[in-house]
Amino acid sequence: MDHTKRDAPQAVSHYLAEAHRALDAEFGDGHAARHPELVAAFLQACAIESAVNAARIASRETNETLLRLKPRLFG
Repeated sequence: MDHTKRDAPQAVSHYLAEAHRALDAEFGDGHAARHPELVAAFLQACAIESAVNAARIASRETNETLLRLKPRLFG
């Protein structure tokens, strides 16, 4: 199995614990448990941020590769 798939549950568990910690720190103890919709929104924001960062890295790597290949492709 791909390590990214194998590591996903650990990553989500970490984000879940971080959501509870951050929400309780911001709004008071127990707030996260009383507002699971905020926990879900936090997890969704983490997923979006992760996807944006992955796309940014892929774009940078693609640009670097194209710049290295430019002399071979265009002389």
